[in-house]
Amino acid sequence: MKTLKIFLLSILLSFIFFPFTSCSNDELVSSQYKSQEELSLYKKNSSELTPKQIGDYHNIAIELYFEYDNGYRKTVKEIESSVISLLTANYPDLMEGFIVIDDYNFIKPYYDAYSINPIQLESVIDHGFNELTSNKQISSTFANDLKELTLSDISFEEKILFLNSYNSNSVDEGDFIDVYKEVFIASNNLWNQYGTIAQTKMKCSSGVIAADAVGAGLGLFGGPLWSIIQGAVVSIAVNEDCK
Repeated sequence: MKTLKIFLLSILLSFIFFPFTSCSNDELVSSQYKSQEELSLYKKNSSELTPKQIGDYHNIAIELYFEYDNGYRKTVKEIESSVISLLTANYPDLMEGFIVIDDYNFIKPYYDAYSINPIQLESVIDHGFNELTSNKQISSTFANDLKELTLSDISFEEKILFLNSYNSNSVDEGDFIDVYKEVFIASNNLWNQYGTIAQTKMKCSSGVIAADAVGAGLGLFGGPLWSIIQGAVVSIAVNEDCK
């Protein structure tokens, strides 16, 4: 935490002399539950989804889940199955041929749980980052920095500042940052915008928003669709543990 605060302080001081142009208002605002017509403009091939599109579909998955929720308490596995079924029913072209595989499935150890609590979330993060670092897809420094960012209690704006200023050292790290940031922005809008279905179900948005982003970032290595699904499932399951 101390390292992160020092890093952010150095960035803030630098902006005294250089205008802050890397993060416009547009970047801090992600569109909400999109119409079918708008989404029809997206590429049919899910492997070509952009980070922004992953963020949009992430929100859609959560909104669909709460819209059709039957009210009974579900396990993490049941939440996952519901999210997949709803996305498949509403976006069959997007989901065509999708199957859940074990690779990069960091929520599988908690399939039988009814929520993901803070200790379990940290375990998901550690499991994910350990696998990615052992495969040399990301560095241990990157993993530590993103874990610290996710679990820290600094503001949304400070986390965006950190993400915009972070120097990644590989394509995989850059892709992770891009997806993490877009899902983080989309999630912040979803859980805090008055009138959304998710907002009415909100129990602890600050913790959920960061969980969304890291879940999607880790899931990205299993493909864009898994990024969407794992991020949404983590979001819903973490929210269920809040009081």
